[in-house]
Amino acid sequence: MDTSTRPSAPKLTCRAAPPETFVIPSVHLFDPQHGVDLVGDLLVEEGKIAGWGDALRAPEKVEILDDLAGCWVFPGFVDPHAHLRTPGHEYKEDLTSGPLAAAAGGYVAVVAMANTDPVADCGPVAAWILDEAAREAVVRVGQVGAVSRGLKGEELAEIRELADAGVVAFSDDGRPIADADLLLQALRYTRGIGRPLLIHLENRSLSVDGVMHEGRWSARLGLRGVPAACESGPLARDLEIVRYVDAEQKRQGGTRGGVVAGVAAASGGGAVSSGPPAAAVPLIHFQHLSAAASVRLVRQAKAEGLPITVEATPHHLLLTDELLTGFDQNLKVNPPIRSAEDRAALVAALADGTVDCIGTDHAPHAPQEKEVPIEDALFGTTGLETAFAALHTGLVLTGQLSLERLVEAMSGAPCRVLGLAEPRLEEGAPADFCVVDLEERWRVAPETLRGKSRNCAFLGETLTGRVRLTVADGARRFARARGED
Repeated sequence: MDTSTRPSAPKLTCRAAPPETFVIPSVHLFDPQHGVDLVGDLLVEEGKIAGWGDALRAPEKVEILDDLAGCWVFPGFVDPHAHLRTPGHEYKEDLTSGPLAAAAGGYVAVVAMANTDPVADCGPVAAWILDEAAREAVVRVGQVGAVSRGLKGEELAEIRELADAGVVAFSDDGRPIADADLLLQALRYTRGIGRPLLIHLENRSLSVDGVMHEGRWSARLGLRGVPAACESGPLARDLEIVRYVDAEQKRQGGTRGGVVAGVAAASGGGAVSSGPPAAAVPLIHFQHLSAAASVRLVRQAKAEGLPITVEATPHHLLLTDELLTGFDQNLKVNPPIRSAEDRAALVAALADGTVDCIGTDHAPHAPQEKEVPIEDALFGTTGLETAFAALHTGLVLTGQLSLERLVEAMSGAPCRVLGLAEPRLEEGAPADFCVVDLEERWRVAPETLRGKSRNCAFLGETLTGRVRLTVADGARRFARARGED
């Protein structure tokens, strides 16, 4: 595989729509990463942010969205970790329903994992998915390429071919990379093309037949548990390999990354937004961290300056294993929801930046795959539609996390991980934002969800904060009236 020349830029694609012009009056514009925190009118003209403030000069007869007055406007959210199930499992989700669910949650871009059927382990499959997204998706879709052929963990996939097809990263998500030599070789290839490896941490000899976190609640319920060492053990090994590869690169005196952030092209295969490029992407991004022991290892590694980043999911940040006493199959996820101590460590790590960003690990399943005894239910919960509201309710309103940190972790931070330009509230920037009523209370029920599947960990919960409008690539992609399901 040739990594001597720069590969094609990462692609994110969605269905084209005519650029729109409208005004949203009297909103709170909040983009803390880029220094925006003010109240005023917002003008979108021909698909771009044209201005804001009290003295805004709007075109004559411009459409005014009065029903959104009083809401907050955030840069659009970006999900670095979702399962859109295309190709092969469209009965669970597809490239129409998944992006619609994303738009309903305020996302302007979502990155799909490679564990499809066929696996996205070669250029033609990845290119086909992106072409389909360009026809069907209402928000931008990026694709991840597999690290190994068929996700078997035996030999490398066509890394360069996948990069040329436009994948944004590489991952065998859902399966760990157990072979240390395969991981080492993958890192050597991907460091030359500037796209990270997204790593699912799991020791399958420890997790075998596990249903939930191993602890006092698994013992009380008589369910096989998955110990935290199932995650922290592989993490320790992977960090050693990162140390080795990073030192190797420094000895060679080279610079890492053939592609820098913000290079993706325009609509139809474009960047999330225009703007200055971010820093070089990490060597490894660790997905859905769940355990306090893992947080300690990551904090040490970051103090050393290792080129790594980390994500956490809403369900690991908000829920604990005690909730499994109800045998709710929607709470069966991998890695498992862990103890109150683990949850507290994750929240603290998100607040101080040790955890870089939020990834939903949106994993839709059909009813027949979840409505079975919990031991037989498939792992996974949906998350795109509830992520912001759940985290705002459970962390921001309880004083555990600032609104500023939540918005940054859901918008700019995922872009820096993946080497994409960030959505931003800035005059002249493409209109990629969401409008949120931070005071609206709503109950998560099956009929409120836009995706195909209903296996949501937050079903039945009453949340505060609801997305009213999502604008992506200069056009309105989702709108909801006040109080509408």
